Amino acid sequence: MTRVGPRQAKSYVELIREWDRLAEERHRQIASGEDLSFEHVVVPTIWHLLQGVDLTVVLDIGSGTGDFTARLARVSGKVIAIEPSRTNMEAARRVCQTSANVQFVERILEEAGDLDEVPVTAAVAVMTLMTVANLRSFAKALAAMLHRGTSFVATITHPWFWPRYWGYEGEPWFRYDAEIFIEGPFAISLCRTELTTTHIHRPLEQYVSVFAQEGFQLSALVEPMPSENVQALYPA
Repeated sequence: MTRVGPRQAKSYVELIREWDRLAEERHRQIASGEDLSFEHVVVPTIWHLLQGVDLTVVLDIGSGTGDFTARLARVSGKVIAIEPSRTNMEAARRVCQTSANVQFVERILEEAGDLDEVPVTAAVAVMTLMTVANLRSFAKALAAMLHRGTSFVATITHPWFWPRYWGYEGEPWFRYDAEIFIEGPFAISLCRTELTTTHIHRPLEQYVSVFAQEGFQLSALVEPMPSENVQALYPA
């Protein structure tokens, strides 16, 4: 069984290959409702943060299998789904086949400079920032695409509690205040796979400071918890 542990920094090519391998299983987890955290914590939080936001043209960054993209398309004028994994994009096209207002862009955000002139009114990144190889390059590219006052909503795993959940909090190689590429089998509460993925641990301070330096202003910070009814669904 693959163990969770630190790795040297990985390129986007390496990271994309990991998500290519996971795409079909990831879609199954979400579509079946098996991913409890996604369905009952992440998605409700995104909807809460998008209240009052102009959804005329929404940039869905790291759109993955398109399961959230399809939902976003129902309440938006247009969704631009940007995703570098080809296998994920193929799944997303199937999931969103009845959504005529979705445009697919198969690239990483940093290489999508042609979108700079698109009148994006909002941007979302659902559980994406922990897989971004270079956070500063990402923030700089996003800042160039968004007009002043445009809302950007992102969800991440909590960098304080995620190490505890995965059991590496006390490992000698782990430091909360360091940026660390960490590799391990992809898992959700109800399902563990042997498909290896990499997430990048970063302290909250790094996220806030990097985006602030690129001109973003933090308007809301939410640390959601599942309701008691939902908590009862999680394995003991």
